[in-house]
Amino acid sequence: MKKRKIAAVIDIGANVVRMHISQWDGQQVTTLDRLEKPITIGKEVFSTGYISFNTAITLSNILSGFCEKAREYEITTIRTIASTALREATNQAYVLDHILTRNKLEVEVLEDTQVGSLMINAMKDSGYSTAKKVLLVNGGMGTTDFELLNGNVTVVASSIQTGLLRVAEMLREASEFSKRVETMADEYLHMYLIRENRIWNIWDADRIVYNTGDMYPFYRLCGFDVDSATVEIETKKLLEICKSGRALSVEQLCAKYELEQGQGRILYAMLAFIVAILRLTKAKKIILVRIVPTDAIQKLLLIPNIKRQYQVNQHSGAITLAKNLAVRYRCDLKHGDYVVKFALHLFDVLRKVHGIANKQRLYLQIACILHESGHYSNSSDIREASFDLVKDSHIYGLTSHECLLTANIIAPQDLPGVSRQSSRSNMLNDKDALFTSKMHTILQLSDALDYSRKQKAVIKDISLETDRLVITVNTNEDFTLEQWRFMRRAFLFREVFGITTKLKINNILY
Repeated sequence: MKKRKIAAVIDIGANVVRMHISQWDGQQVTTLDRLEKPITIGKEVFSTGYISFNTAITLSNILSGFCEKAREYEITTIRTIASTALREATNQAYVLDHILTRNKLEVEVLEDTQVGSLMINAMKDSGYSTAKKVLLVNGGMGTTDFELLNGNVTVVASSIQTGLLRVAEMLREASEFSKRVETMADEYLHMYLIRENRIWNIWDADRIVYNTGDMYPFYRLCGFDVDSATVEIETKKLLEICKSGRALSVEQLCAKYELEQGQGRILYAMLAFIVAILRLTKAKKIILVRIVPTDAIQKLLLIPNIKRQYQVNQHSGAITLAKNLAVRYRCDLKHGDYVVKFALHLFDVLRKVHGIANKQRLYLQIACILHESGHYSNSSDIREASFDLVKDSHIYGLTSHECLLTANIIAPQDLPGVSRQSSRSNMLNDKDALFTSKMHTILQLSDALDYSRKQKAVIKDISLETDRLVITVNTNEDFTLEQWRFMRRAFLFREVFGITTKLKINNILY
């Protein structure tokens, strides 16, 4: 009989540390054990900026107990993750080293974009119909993530840089000088959500799916079964419930549902979020789901082929957001599509030469889509302006470092034989700098073939000989401008790859 797969995942959250142990029996994932312990990491980090020594010791002791439980199931490798609170702690490195030394656990600190894409991907499998326009909303602690689907197609993927912990901390500070925290929360969230809708038009959805995570008090307040994984309710009814809950102060919520002050503020923040969303939406019903990072990661670890599907979804979301940004920054979309098509073809032909992983093909694709976004803010130095916009973008599923790599593909700091004026200090190691230089030359060669922005030529063939790349195009128009630009870019390509290039033009008019 085939041995069942068992996995353990620990999530170091802002208010709770949890471990889920699950197994895959060939048909479904079954939870074998759940352990949860409260922690004050979020409260400390958002008020002081760091994790105290006592809390670090408490965390270590909790993890020791979790590891002991995992050994009972004969699990030796535990996937351990953390997100917003631990990531923003100024003493993060010391805490991680402490955990590694005392507990023999390597903690993977996820960025909000990574957590958001994990949760959104898990929400797609939560059992609702995608026949109409569905807006997925993940109400995270650090950010709030959105994905608008039309059927199974991603229309918009975005997020706002505020979440439950941030709102809860704002309410704590505000309560010191004002009793009108309800109005303050409404106006604060309305500002974010209206701006997001103005950019992406996300509230024109037939149905909303909202992830409540581990907010059990919210289910108790609403009168739902706390063990329910999914609840479908009319928008109007849920709005009335949330409004009645907000009629209570944080202190009254804590007393009624036996919560600590921090938990009470987070519950109040969730009520504020949901009220703000429900006031904007036209959807008649909302589906509440309860998914936490441990659930999402265990599926990736246990279910065959699901990791590949997640990567496909992540890729699709990143490309969708990049194209949305291209529209926002008024890029030439036809030119961008042309450059993408040629660059990816060139990437595949040169695979044996550049030795770059397939995932990094995505960075090149996004760079091609957004390589002229800098026109939007600074036409005097388009590359540097594009670099800044892409580097600081919140691209679905990409870490800040991956956004930095993508930005450097557009405007690398150093290139062989090229002198560039840049105020940037060295941000990349030698390996990353070499990668971005290679991808930049591919981007530039691709851009040269449509330098007039008229898409004059059709690529017939790209072939790689021993030390020469031959590119054959068909065109019935004057291709002189593109030939000239290609010749200039071919020099840079040779310097980086050590390969000469030849452009063959068929059916040229002149």
